[in-house]
Amino acid sequence: MPKPPRSTLGQWIGAGLGLVVLGLAIWGLRMIAGKVTMAEVITDIHDTPTHWLILAALSTAASYVVLVGYDWLATRHLGYRLSWRTLAAASFASFTMSHTLGVTVLTGGTVRYRIYTRVGVKPGDIAMIILLCGWTFWLGIVAVAGLGLVISPDLATPFKELAPSAERWAGAILLAGTLSYLALATLWRREFRVWNYRFFIPDGRETLWQIVIGTIDLAFAGGALYLLLPDVGVPGLLTFLTIYAVAMVTGALSHSPGGLGVFEGVVLLLMPDAPKAGVLAALVMFRLIYTYIPFLLGLVVIAFQEWNAMQRRRRERTE
Repeated sequence: MPKPPRSTLGQWIGAGLGLVVLGLAIWGLRMIAGKVTMAEVITDIHDTPTHWLILAALSTAASYVVLVGYDWLATRHLGYRLSWRTLAAASFASFTMSHTLGVTVLTGGTVRYRIYTRVGVKPGDIAMIILLCGWTFWLGIVAVAGLGLVISPDLATPFKELAPSAERWAGAILLAGTLSYLALATLWRREFRVWNYRFFIPDGRETLWQIVIGTIDLAFAGGALYLLLPDVGVPGLLTFLTIYAVAMVTGALSHSPGGLGVFEGVVLLLMPDAPKAGVLAALVMFRLIYTYIPFLLGLVVIAFQEWNAMQRRRRERTE
């Protein structure tokens, strides 16, 4: 099997900068949290009803099931018809790595490469799968943020100088951009060439599926955190999903590992009326349920995939 592409110096520099950003994010998070003590956070964690934890876990599971749709759409667009078992393994293992470690191309990309090359997917197509999965994520983010800002423009709470009308305009622009791209994909089928590689953008039907799947994934993922938040000072679900989308984007752009510290800081900043100890407790539980437990399960999936590959090579040598 061919070796995965070597990581570039720029990717490693990016990873190093991510660690620096992580340190700054933790410092900033401490400043935003104010005088909240660890004891208060632990108390709020202990006081969280078990049924909310179970519902958050179920919402997390639903999110990861929907994430398989990212790979399904991407592989079908490129002409592959892979088994759901392969798609689920590649999707779950790669997303759990990138959610925890960040640097998606270096972490989740490597996992997808190792799994997909074993079933005959070309390296260039794997790069396009990674790109298309990322594009599905961004389409979902933009759609949710646009819808939330138009319908429930309450995001300006910590920024009193912003009028709700400004948020509605921002949301309208996001939705208009999404619909314009959908129309473009429907009416304009253009071939792109990168060196010797030919690529068509997804058509209108595929793009609509990208928007739907990206939106549903974000709703389940954000819903998992929403279920864990305190009962007071928290906005409605649609407004919160907009906050969640903004926090996700900020965390992703920061290159902090998994957006750690940056994501939490943005959530705290955009919900100033909620009790900080309760929000921090919810964020800790969310990290555990949505990020770290799936990460451990993802390691198991990767180990199982590698063991299967090793057994297959051993059988081939003995035949």
